[in-house]
Amino acid sequence: MLQVLACGVVVFPGLFFAFRRLILPSIFTRWTDSDVVLVSERLVSSIHAVMATTAGVIVVSSCQGDVISDRHWLATYFVVWYGVPYMTYDIYAMYLSHYYRFQIKGHEEYKRHSLRTVNSFLRREFLLVLHHIALLTILLPVTLGYPPDTEPLL
Repeated sequence: MLQVLACGVVVFPGLFFAFRRLILPSIFTRWTDSDVVLVSERLVSSIHAVMATTAGVIVVSSCQGDVISDRHWLATYFVVWYGVPYMTYDIYAMYLSHYYRFQIKGHEEYKRHSLRTVNSFLRREFLLVLHHIALLTILLPVTLGYPPDTEPLL
């Protein structure tokens, strides 16, 4: 199981790196770093959305009774394999997008990464970051422990 989790940890940052450093700059040579980071983040988010939707369709179509109380291995494992790594990666990618967006606007504090830029990101994107942290700390344990009459994954 740790191998698959490690795979998820590598997939999203790896895709982001490939889009940001290899694919997009070679195709769109006139794009700024900000453009490349923004599009890379959105491409990786789109890939995760397709994966999550596909997993959801498989889970729902496999349920034989009530969708709420049935348990499917893919629902549990997808959260651990790809949900946790994606949410963690996405906080970092959102910060980079924020950083480059404000750097282009000419804000002096965005000449280099600092606690000030991280603080600015957290203040401006508080609800989005809170959403990601809540998914990791609240929804993940609920998903892995529900329904309570079955054996939890972890």
